[in-house]
Amino acid sequence: MAHRLTEQEHDTVLTLAKILGKQLPSQFRSVAGGIASGLVRVRKSPLPAADVAAVLDKYDADESALRALVEAGVLEPAGDDYALRVPREQQDPAEKDERSIARTEPPRPPARRAGHGLAGLDTIRKQSPELNDVRRQIIDLDPRLWINGWLLSTPDAFLRFERELRALDAALAGGATLGDGTLSLRELSYQLFGDEKFLAVESDGRKLLHLMGITDVVSCRPQVKLELLHHIPKHHRHLRLVVSENLDPWVNMRNALFLDGRKKLLGERVHGVVFGNGYLVDDPHKLPDLLDTLGADDVRILYWGDIDRAGLSILAKLADMADGRFAVEPFAPAYRKMLRRAMRRFPDPLQNEETDQRDVRLIGLELLEGVLDKKELAYLRAVVEGARLIPQEILTARDL
Repeated sequence: MAHRLTEQEHDTVLTLAKILGKQLPSQFRSVAGGIASGLVRVRKSPLPAADVAAVLDKYDADESALRALVEAGVLEPAGDDYALRVPREQQDPAEKDERSIARTEPPRPPARRAGHGLAGLDTIRKQSPELNDVRRQIIDLDPRLWINGWLLSTPDAFLRFERELRALDAALAGGATLGDGTLSLRELSYQLFGDEKFLAVESDGRKLLHLMGITDVVSCRPQVKLELLHHIPKHHRHLRLVVSENLDPWVNMRNALFLDGRKKLLGERVHGVVFGNGYLVDDPHKLPDLLDTLGADDVRILYWGDIDRAGLSILAKLADMADGRFAVEPFAPAYRKMLRRAMRRFPDPLQNEETDQRDVRLIGLELLEGVLDKKELAYLRAVVEGARLIPQEILTARDL
């Protein structure tokens, strides 16, 4: 049974794979990762010529591949055997500067890819100038994205998801994981790809990671169970509660109040947070029944949801449902901060995520008119009239 690679051996394989992906003859570049792994796993010094030949034979690599390994300085003749070396890569300064610029450009969020995801992508083994050019671009990415050979053998996946793959490459640069474990999966997904659902279970993004063999690099905080409906730690006669449409922002606010002992969120004094689950208004008794158990003389609900037609609709319906039993208003500092961040990232409001909500009636905009300045309101209006989305996950725990 093969022994697991040590961390140092794993790093050596990644480095060699990237070198071999550029130095091997084009017909063998798709198996560069396998050859690199095989040579490292021999674990002999020097490497017997027979063992080197066995590794190459496993991947149907011929004498030209052996010559390329020697010319690249990966194998150094030592009598009848070979010494395994890890030569330092040389990179053209202009190319390095160009890639550095490319890494810093944030990805624009894609439209939802109905019918344009991973379905229908075929493995392509043939060689052509165009395909070889695509494979050269793939090899310039972090080796972890292509070392298992799938991406190199499926170049159409690179063309279809180039923006996301380059974002992955930039996020993995110099690190072992995607994320540091402090963000939720949706927050991490939006931060990297401009799409909070790209890494969701059964999404194209999660399938893409699986096919490349790197699902385990994602590091996010554990998902909280939905039973945690509300956190209101203390009785108050005059109660101010934030109701959140989505779970991750609710968890962030709950942690700020409970773990950090905060009394204010985004500068506003609040006494508790409620998870609305996006469907709070579908049951007219759910929120009133909860409020009835709290013993407050009056309750002010500060609603915070996505900036899209559905989110504004929930706000408007919640205000109608209150019917004088409690007050409802938008959680103004949260909406302002969401808009300002989106305006910096996407100066054109139509660059925000597309949705399928063009048939959703646009209501609730008037509830935000009094809490936003003219520039913010104009941007919000363009977002929702264009059926775009700014998700709550654009803000994280650090923003509260």
